[in-house]
Amino acid sequence: MIKYQDFAPRITKGGTFLGPAKYESFSDVVSVANQWIENSTIQVMNVETIVLPDSLESTSDGVYGVAIGNGFYPVMVSQGLTINCFQCVRVWYRE
Repeated sequence: MIKYQDFAPRITKGGTFLGPAKYESFSDVVSVANQWIENSTIQVMNVETIVLPDSLESTSDGVYGVAIGNGFYPVMVSQGLTINCFQCVRVWYRE
């Protein structure tokens, strides 16, 4: 059976009314994905970079967020509606 695991930037410092939260860099996300692959007994089929909306309910550990800048992107959906998105790593594998 083919499965996938997503790895998104984790929050490193919570935001306040004075400023947005801070998040891991994309290279940190890649490192976390590499560690997971090394420690798993899986057959990796593909690794890709994807952009996911901030409304996503789950990632590799459930701790993530969105801010403009620092690797996060506002994506225009339609009729002027903007959804904040973030770059993450998706690993496709077989067990």
